[in-house]
Amino acid sequence: MRLLPVVLLAAGLLAQAPAELFEKAPPDVDAALRERVRLFYQAHVDGKFRQADAVVHEDSKEVFFAAEKPRYKGFEIIRINYSENFTRARVVTAVVTDFAMPGFPSAEARVPVATLWRLDGGEWWWYVEPPAQGRQTPFGVMKPGEGGGSDHPFTLLRKLPSAEEIQGQVGVDRTEVRLSPGGAGEVLVTNRMPGPVTLELELPVQPGFEAKLERADLKANEQTRILFRAPAAAGAGASELRLHVLPVNRVIAIRVLVGGGNEPAAPPERP
Repeated sequence: MRLLPVVLLAAGLLAQAPAELFEKAPPDVDAALRERVRLFYQAHVDGKFRQADAVVHEDSKEVFFAAEKPRYKGFEIIRINYSENFTRARVVTAVVTDFAMPGFPSAEARVPVATLWRLDGGEWWWYVEPPAQGRQTPFGVMKPGEGGGSDHPFTLLRKLPSAEEIQGQVGVDRTEVRLSPGGAGEVLVTNRMPGPVTLELELPVQPGFEAKLERADLKANEQTRILFRAPAAAGAGASELRLHVLPVNRVIAIRVLVGGGNEPAAPPERP
C-alpha cells in the first residue's frame, strides 16, 4: 500500500508535457518574475516610465532610455519560458494598444510582445541581448530588412491584412440580380470581420423599384439579405444600386436586370 503515493506521483508526472517537467520554475521564482513584469508593463499603462526603468538592468538602461516608449491600455502575461537553471526567461505578454491603418479609424488591438529577463543579485531585470549586427530595441536586435522573430511586434504589424483584405471580409453572394416584372429577388450579405459593420443602400432613381436591407447592423460572422422587387409594369432594363459598408468604406455595386435581358449573369462574389 505504501507504493500507491509513488505510483500516483509518477502518473501525475507522466500526465505533464515534457517541457513542463523541465521548465516549470519554483513557485517563488515564478511569482517574483511575474511581479517585476507586471511592474514594467503597468508603468507603460500609467505612462510612468521612470518606474519601468527601475526594473531595467544596468547594462540595458541606455537602450531603454533611447527607445520609444508606447502607452498601453492593458496587458496580460501569456507565456514564460525559463532557461539556464531559471536565471533567464523569455516572457510573452499581450499588450492592448491603439492601432490605426490609413483610411480606417483607430481601434484597440492585442499585440503579443516578447521580452527578455535575467536574474541578477536576487532580482529579475528586463534586458536586451548585445547586438551581433543591427540596432538594439526594447524588443531585441533589429537587423536591416528584418523584423525579428515570428512573434516580434514589428513582424506582426507586417503580417496585418491590407486594406483590400479587410474590405474583402464583407461581401455578397452575387453582384447581379435578374428580376421579371413584379418579381422578387435577394442577395445575401456576410460579415466575416471580427467586429461589427453598418450597411447602407444607395438606390437608383427608378419609380416602383424596391430594395431594402433586412438588417443594417451586422455583428461578427452574421448575415443579412437585401430584398428586391421590380415594378409590375417594368419594361426590360438594367440599373445599379450600391451597398456601402462602414467603417471599412467599402462600396459593392449590384446590378439589377429586369425583363428578358440576354447578358450573362455575373459570377457570385466571394464574401
